[in-house]
Amino acid sequence: MEETVFFNLGNALASNFDTKELERTAQIEHLKRNKKSRLVIVNDPDSPEKEHILFDLSDQEEPSSSTTSFKVTKIIE
Repeated sequence: MEETVFFNLGNALASNFDTKELERTAQIEHLKRNKKSRLVIVNDPDSPEKEHILFDLSDQEEPSSSTTSFKVTKIIE
């Protein structure tokens, strides 16, 4: 999946270098929200070895000076 999305880092729900741990966190967060929201795990395309970040997909924004571009690695629906 090579979709680029834009988020404000202040809206991040969680972040972790361990992708499996972040996926577990995403599953728990998804259950807490009664499976009503779509969560997305992203990473910085310029530094894919850096931490992965979890966002609520509804927090996605238009490109601007206050947002950062990310590549989607997984969507939790």
